[in-house]
Amino acid sequence: MSPILLSLICLAAVVQSQQPLYSSFFGRSGVNAEYDYVIVGGGTAGLTLATRLSEANASVAVVEAGGFYETDNGNLSVVPGYAAFYTGSDLDNFQPLIDWGISTTVQQKPIARALHYARGKTFGGSSARNFFVYQRPTVQAMQKWADEVGDDSFTWDKMLPYFKKSINYTASVYGTYTNSSITQDPDAFEPGNGPLQVSFSNAVDPLGTWVQRAFIEAGMPQTAGFSSGQLLGSAYGPLTIDPTTGERSSSESAFLQHALKQGRAPVLYKNTLATRILFGTGNSTTPQATGIQALTAGTFGTGSVNFTLSARKEVILSAGAFQSPQLLMVSGIGNCSELAAFNIACTRNLVGVGNNMWDHPIFGSAHRVQVNTASASANNPVLAAELVKLYLETQSGPLSIFGPGYYGWEKLPEPYRSLLSNSSRTALDAAFPSDWPEIEWLPQAAYSGDNSNKQTQDPKDGHNYASLTTSLVAPLSRGTVKLASSSMTTLPLVDPAWLTHPADLDLAVQSFKRQRQIWDTLAAMGVADSDEAYPGFANVQTDDEIKAWIGKSMTTVYHASGTCKMGNGKDESAVVDSKGRVFGVAGLRVVDASAFPFLTPGHPQSVVYALAEKVAEGILNETS
Repeated sequence: MSPILLSLICLAAVVQSQQPLYSSFFGRSGVNAEYDYVIVGGGTAGLTLATRLSEANASVAVVEAGGFYETDNGNLSVVPGYAAFYTGSDLDNFQPLIDWGISTTVQQKPIARALHYARGKTFGGSSARNFFVYQRPTVQAMQKWADEVGDDSFTWDKMLPYFKKSINYTASVYGTYTNSSITQDPDAFEPGNGPLQVSFSNAVDPLGTWVQRAFIEAGMPQTAGFSSGQLLGSAYGPLTIDPTTGERSSSESAFLQHALKQGRAPVLYKNTLATRILFGTGNSTTPQATGIQALTAGTFGTGSVNFTLSARKEVILSAGAFQSPQLLMVSGIGNCSELAAFNIACTRNLVGVGNNMWDHPIFGSAHRVQVNTASASANNPVLAAELVKLYLETQSGPLSIFGPGYYGWEKLPEPYRSLLSNSSRTALDAAFPSDWPEIEWLPQAAYSGDNSNKQTQDPKDGHNYASLTTSLVAPLSRGTVKLASSSMTTLPLVDPAWLTHPADLDLAVQSFKRQRQIWDTLAAMGVADSDEAYPGFANVQTDDEIKAWIGKSMTTVYHASGTCKMGNGKDESAVVDSKGRVFGVAGLRVVDASAFPFLTPGHPQSVVYALAEKVAEGILNETS
């Protein structure tokens, strides 16, 4: 049983002699208290920061609106094979104990609908909800970051130690991959003494071996993994799964539980909402963050209680790409002309707060295949029970993995690139470095359909289905996060503005044609039927039909970033400097994906961990 579960069941349990009771690490909700650092958000960045600061004997409070996903969502969050539960685009497809239930605004055509946007509301944040992929950006992407924020410490070589610091890497068991080969650069992970488990699955999805051959044949050569600064090509990718237990490794299960075992953990305020940042001025006219106002969760007739957590040194926002800008705005930091509409007094006019939202849209098609996929267990309750038994006894089998695990990255190749408009090609070439892919190929051993509810999509007709999905990882559309009211108890207005830039929609159409080409390769190998099960050749042929279908079926990979943009002092759209400090406010930082100057190519969890490691080290160096 995990330390977190023990703490909830028996708060008086002692870890070891000479160590505090577990109950020492839970704050008294509703009671004012003071700490060196108050961190808002116990997610990917928040728990990494909190753990590193606590290790240095700082007193740290972590305020988290949710609880613990192991108890609030059980196996559906812990077991890799169940990770897709409650991540559909239907507005009611969420689990309120671990998800904010955010719905986007109605999107422009061709989407023309609102979508559920899954976000972690739990200790672990979205590292407790994500789909496990661990990869890093490209060398030139990190150079672009360094250039934009005016800080060479963000170049690839200088960031690599922070990428490595968080993780504990386990190489693949090569014998498991009988019909495939895994090529990884071990230098990308060593020494790897961190708490976050990064590994290859204890089982191999049979579709992955076919996808590997198809991607290579399609022109995506196999590379030495996706953690050495290169993405263009294809490879098996490691996942944030503990190879010993076969369970999810998150910032909560890794960093927080490690800190609890050591007896040097932050103080946790669970089911507690930060409602406002508090300010003073001291001896200066510059606003100084002095703490937060917090609100306990009222339940079943018990009212909520307001209380104050004061910060002797800093308040750090790690509430994610939606709530970090929202908390700044309700506290008077943002575009003051917009805040005035909600009668919010202006503390600091920063027009970039809530703007510059990047995200990765995704869409895919499905075919029947000649290997077992998730359809097999969906069609056969007896088999589903056997897979549970296999997982419990051996920590392996289909439930110990998430998908085929083989990924491809490319810039749109010919002949499809020539079909892009001249303006689209010019815009893409100007915006992104030469090593930055435009497309990520994510095969799924399941029927994704229109992504509305990922548990009900499978036809359940006795056949096995697989999907090939396209993620646009060089998006030019930019969204916003705006206030719906002056209260944190009202969810913000999230407008990702997907596919609003003409080049994004143009790229989506041509990449779908490329998607069909790859399916043709799989069909020629005999592993996939030549007929397209979804959306169907007869239904979707012209560019206009492709656009309409993408609008109906697309969803997101949940990579919202950039809404509290990092930049230099000359950038009027920047919210924080290269150390995460909010411009014009003392004692206040933002450290999470909202602080990215842009969304790096691919899956951002590695960057969030690395950024938190970097900022934590910087804070400790400043105070030593």
